[in-house]
Amino acid sequence: MKKIFLFYPPIGLYQRGEDRCQANMQGSASGSIRACNDLGYMAAVAENIGLEAKLMDYPAEEKGWQDYINDLREFKPDLVVMSITTATIEKDMEAFKIARALLPDVVSIAKGAHFISCSSEELNKGIYNVMDYAISGEAEFVIGDLLKAHLENTSLAEVKGIFYRTENGMVKTDEYEYVEDLDSLPFPARRLMNNKLYVRPDTGEPMATLSVSRGCPFSCFYCLTPVVSGKKLRKRSSKNIADELQECAEKHGIKDFFFKADTFTVDRDWVIEVCDEIIRRNLKISWGTSARVKPLEREMLEKMKLAGCWLIALGIESADDETLKKIKKNATRQDAVNAVKMIKKAGIKIYAYYMLGFPWETRQHIRETVKFAKQLNCEFIEFHIAVPFEGTEFYERIKDTQWLENRATGHDSYLNPAVRTSFLTSEEILELKNRALKEVCLSPGYIINTLKNIKSTKEFLNYSKYGFRMLKNTLKK
Repeated sequence: MKKIFLFYPPIGLYQRGEDRCQANMQGSASGSIRACNDLGYMAAVAENIGLEAKLMDYPAEEKGWQDYINDLREFKPDLVVMSITTATIEKDMEAFKIARALLPDVVSIAKGAHFISCSSEELNKGIYNVMDYAISGEAEFVIGDLLKAHLENTSLAEVKGIFYRTENGMVKTDEYEYVEDLDSLPFPARRLMNNKLYVRPDTGEPMATLSVSRGCPFSCFYCLTPVVSGKKLRKRSSKNIADELQECAEKHGIKDFFFKADTFTVDRDWVIEVCDEIIRRNLKISWGTSARVKPLEREMLEKMKLAGCWLIALGIESADDETLKKIKKNATRQDAVNAVKMIKKAGIKIYAYYMLGFPWETRQHIRETVKFAKQLNCEFIEFHIAVPFEGTEFYERIKDTQWLENRATGHDSYLNPAVRTSFLTSEEILELKNRALKEVCLSPGYIINTLKNIKSTKEFLNYSKYGFRMLKNTLKK
C-alpha cells in the first residue's frame, strides 16, 4: 500500500488551513490556532482511494525539524503533502528538500493560496525545484484527481487546478472549477489529528473546525476569498453539517466548534435551517462563526443563540466611512454599530477585527479606528495590518507604487508591514498597531470587563496566557 504524509512544517504558528488569511498566530492578540482541516480532508480523500495516511501539525505539537526527519525515516512515505503560506513559502521548501535527501523517490505536493495567483515562471525558480506538484484550486477536491493521475500514470494535463513538473519545468493545467456539491466531501480524518491541540480561546476545551460554506458575493478589495473560494455562495446541507457535528461529539468527544464560512450569515433561511437541525437533534454544543456587519437580523441571531452560538467574528475594519467605501466593504460605520448592538442583545459575544495601514490612511484615521474599537467594546479585539496578497485588487492597485515596500511572498506582513501609506512609514504603522493593542486590550476597563466574564480558574489562566503574549508582542518594537 502506498503511503502519504500530510503536514504543516515546523515554521511558526500560522493559520495554514485558512488560505484566505494565513495569519501568524504568534502575533495575534487573542486568536487561537484552528484544526488542520485542509490536511484532514486530503487525508480522508487519500484513504478513500487506498493510501495509508499520516498527518502531523509540527508547530501546534511544538515539534521541530528533527521530529520531522524522524517521522520521515519511520513512516517512509511515497508522497508528502505540505500546506504552505505565502509568508513562509521559501522556508517551507526546506521540508521538501529534506524529504528528498532522505527518500530520493518521494513525490512532493504543495497546496496554498499562493499557487492560485502565481505563474509557472515563478515556480521554475531554483528554490522550488524540490516540488513536484502544486495545487492551485481547492485542495480537498483536487487532491483525489491528482493522486489518481499520478498513481495510475494517466495524463496530468487533464487534472484541473494543478502545476506539475516536466523536463522543461512546471506547467499549469486548466483552471479549477468550483464544486457545487460540498456534501460530496468526506469528513476530515480527525482520528489522525491530535484534536486536543485546537482549543477555544477562553475555556481551553477542544474545538473542531467545520467548513460549512464557501464563497462570498462581496468584493472587499483586500480579501483573497473571491480568489480562493469564488464569489458564489456554496453551502453544505444542514443534515450533512449536523452529521459531522454528531460524529465529532460521539467519536471524538468534541462539543465546541468553529463554523468556518467566508461569511456565515448571508443566507438567512439556510442559517435558520442549520440551527433548526442542531436543535432538532438536541446537540448540546457551542460554536462560533464569522459574519459581516450586514446582513444581520434579530430573529436569525436569536436562533443562532438557541442552537449554541456563543461568538461571532466581525470584520469591522475601519471607523472611517470613506475608507470603508474605498475598500469596497459595502458597509458603513453605523452598520457596525447596529450589528454590535444586535449581537450583544442576542447574548452572543463578539470578536471584532480592525485593519490598519491602507495607503491613504493618516495617524488620525488610525486614532479614529482605535477610538471606535473602544466605543464598541467587544469581548475580543484584533488589529491587523493591511496585507496586499497577490491576486487581490489591493495588490494590483499598489504593486507598481511607492506604497508597496515588500511583496507578501516570503514576507510576514502580519508582524512586519509590507506597505507604507502616503503619510506613515511601515515602521510607524507597526508602532501604531502595537500601541492600539496596548491602548484597547490592556486597558483597565477592558481587563475588568474580561474578568467579569471569567467563570473558572482554567478560563482565567487562558486569558492570562493571551494577555502575556500580547504584552510580549507589543513590547518588541
